[in-house]
Amino acid sequence: MPQATPSDAIHDFVEARRDDLARYLSDLIRARTVNPPGDEYLAAPVLTDFCQARGIPYETFEKEKGRTNVVARLGAGRPRILVPCHFDVVPAGSGWETDPFEPLERDGRIYGRGAKDNKGPLAAMMVAAEYLKAHEADLAGQLLLVGCADEEAGSRLGMKYLLEECGVEAEMAIVPDAGSEMREIDVGEKGALFLKVRALGRQAHGSTPERGASALWPMIAFLERIRDWRPAVPEGAEGAGLFTPPTLNVGTIHAGTVANIVPGECEAQLDLRYPPGPDPEAILAHLRSELAAVADAHEGVRMDLEVLSNQPPTLVDASNPMVEAIRRHTRAVTGTAAEPIGQSGATVAKFLILRGIPAVGFQPGPEGVEHVAGEWTDLDGLARFAEVMAKVVLDLLGA
Repeated sequence: MPQATPSDAIHDFVEARRDDLARYLSDLIRARTVNPPGDEYLAAPVLTDFCQARGIPYETFEKEKGRTNVVARLGAGRPRILVPCHFDVVPAGSGWETDPFEPLERDGRIYGRGAKDNKGPLAAMMVAAEYLKAHEADLAGQLLLVGCADEEAGSRLGMKYLLEECGVEAEMAIVPDAGSEMREIDVGEKGALFLKVRALGRQAHGSTPERGASALWPMIAFLERIRDWRPAVPEGAEGAGLFTPPTLNVGTIHAGTVANIVPGECEAQLDLRYPPGPDPEAILAHLRSELAAVADAHEGVRMDLEVLSNQPPTLVDASNPMVEAIRRHTRAVTGTAAEPIGQSGATVAKFLILRGIPAVGFQPGPEGVEHVAGEWTDLDGLARFAEVMAKVVLDLLGA
């Protein structure tokens, strides 16, 4: 009778723990870790109790009370693979047919806030970690499985804190928080410029607007000037073909108080996303030039632009060993190799890369259910994700 291969053994191990997988995810969903306020300490025991029961060493870190991060370690030495999942979730919002914090299992799916984003991937990684712990002697390096705080609000109390203040280090990272159904590997993320534009004019009575200087009309003129403008992407720019074109969104605009007062101040906030290639300083220079032209055409009005956040684009080479390992094992497990993509949104992969840690995004779960009512994930997809990730870690760290 033929012997089982290691691949068969991982598959059988995961299949035998489907009930555990569902229980881990259900326990995580019941932990109300809505951010704000976060309260990640409610979910942390799901991971720490799991580690204690299996002899997996871990540490907890809190920059603020109750904002708990857990770092579990399997194996020893270098290189290290970091897999950061996050405990926190967005508010439930309206439109749910069931209690968003009481998981419902039906027809192979689990419904609840955080089922896909990001408690499902964490539950799957716990199953993968149990297999890897049992085969720790096969690891010539270390896996860091992290349950993070504060991902939904910028990671100041989570992954950024762990990297900047807690000594967490790695040579590579796989972030289970991008894509869907294990079809894509996020190898690049657009740059993001968040900008505040302000116009200062002069208030007057609404019946005599000529005595004032409205701050609103110049803002409208400026927004019209840039409405169809987008920064040019040089031909042959790095990552060409992976990204959609640059985008510009006017997220907010505020002016005035009541109808019978000429508004003396107007403020708009912009979100500009761009792939590798455009120079952010050239983008800002162009916008300031347009702003100056509008201000010159409106007597009595001053206009300025403030950079609220400037996150450069990031890109990991598609030939990176992590990408190759994920593609190889998704093909073996699902029949289809995951494809490299560039995305417009941002994950913790961006600031991992900016700290010198190559990072890619890779995730199970259905498309488009994050942050909506009725969020769900499928247990079969989570099981396959656990299987793929166990194989990827063994591939990259195998002795």
